[in-house]
Amino acid sequence: MKGLQITRQKIIVYCVVALMISTAILYLELGARGLVRSSHFNQSGVVRHHIEKNDSNGPGIPGGQNIFFILVGIASILVALWMLKNKRNSKIPYLIAAVGSSGIIILYIITRTVNIPYLGLEAELNSIDILSKVLQVGIIIGSAIVIRQQQKEQELKLYT
Repeated sequence: MKGLQITRQKIIVYCVVALMISTAILYLELGARGLVRSSHFNQSGVVRHHIEKNDSNGPGIPGGQNIFFILVGIASILVALWMLKNKRNSKIPYLIAAVGSSGIIILYIITRTVNIPYLGLEAELNSIDILSKVLQVGIIIGSAIVIRQQQKEQELKLYT
């Protein structure tokens, strides 16, 4: 029975890592595509940035959203590698993944419902948005399962 349990745990770890890598690829592609698009010149020769769509009261950060996507992608890869290296020995990468994914989902909801200075109010909802949130919910659930399994293992060690 114990061999079967370890196999299940490894499968869950690898699933979380696969979700992390998938999310990273998605965010890196979005960020890179956005940076390329924002650096193109419009007809007047002025560089276009995300600010042009920004209806907020303050100035935006040129390419800020795209840089954020790239940083999230890089961070996701680093945490996924940490998970692979440590397997189930540490809760920390799973906590980082769950909290980070939750934070990104919350930020996404806020930017769709509140006009935030420097960010504005996003009205778009597309398939990439939905896919990234589904992947992130999977990361949260998978990380919670791994953390719970680690807690059960520690409890068993205390009582044996």
